[in-house]
Amino acid sequence: MNNWIFVESLFNWENDFQNKFEFLGMHLGVFKNKKFENNDKIFTYITKQKKFSDIRKITSNEIFDLPNTYKYDKEFTKAIKTKPLKILNQENWLDFDNIKNELEVFALAKSPGLRLLNAPLKLNEFDTKKLESFFNLK
Repeated sequence: MNNWIFVESLFNWENDFQNKFEFLGMHLGVFKNKKFENNDKIFTYITKQKKFSDIRKITSNEIFDLPNTYKYDKEFTKAIKTKPLKILNQENWLDFDNIKNELEVFALAKSPGLRLLNAPLKLNEFDTKKLESFFNLK
């Protein structure tokens, strides 16, 4: 099992929310390069908001056609199946600037924000446990 940071716009996150986080759309190349597995966890980072919003679990690593109910701001035709594990109320989203130095993936980077350009980012065990603690996930 692996753990990942995914980056999404607020617009796309709101579409995922309306669709109960059943799918997560992305480019086909991401599927091929990242090798997602069933039960992998996804920590979602919202661009421009600079906050972490939720944790999802991959329920199937098969590639699905993205349902027509999803209206992303980018053209994604493929998706993986997910389910929510912990969705924070928007006023409780985790501020990136408050936690970035506690996560190795960012603390060891010269430019933490630029690391997000390479998302999805695979997390080590330390960072996974830290993020789970920030989300109060047991």
